[in-house]
Amino acid sequence: MKIKDLPDEPPKYMEGIARYMWRRIVPMLKENSFANEMDKTLVEALCDNYFVLRSSAKSINEHGAQYEVFDYSTNIKGELIKKLKLIKKNPAVDNLDKATKNIRAISSELGLTPQSRAELLKLGDSDDDDEDSPFGGDDDGEF
Repeated sequence: MKIKDLPDEPPKYMEGIARYMWRRIVPMLKENSFANEMDKTLVEALCDNYFVLRSSAKSINEHGAQYEVFDYSTNIKGELIKKLKLIKKNPAVDNLDKATKNIRAISSELGLTPQSRAELLKLGDSDDDDEDSPFGGDDDGEF
């Protein structure tokens, strides 16, 4: 049974920035890694997490990393009094952090980080390392 390549087109349910990411990443994976259709779920997760990352960054840019929560009351004269109750963290900060970590982990699995690419290159060059091996590979007949 032949393993199929990753499809060029993203899944139909994917929209917007996730579709963009699929179209950007799949050609690189096909050209530079061993990724195939069995890795489709990982690629989908990468694209979805990229969407979360971008959406969270947009929310933080628009609303800030934190926001103020106020208590409103009226005084005896009926005037509105605004009192700072607390400062809360924008939930998008945690979403951004989680998506960034997920992207890094998935990218490593797919060979998209510098370190993972270097490891893949070492695997490809493993035949050349025999002569440096302390357990053999030398043809000089000596121990």
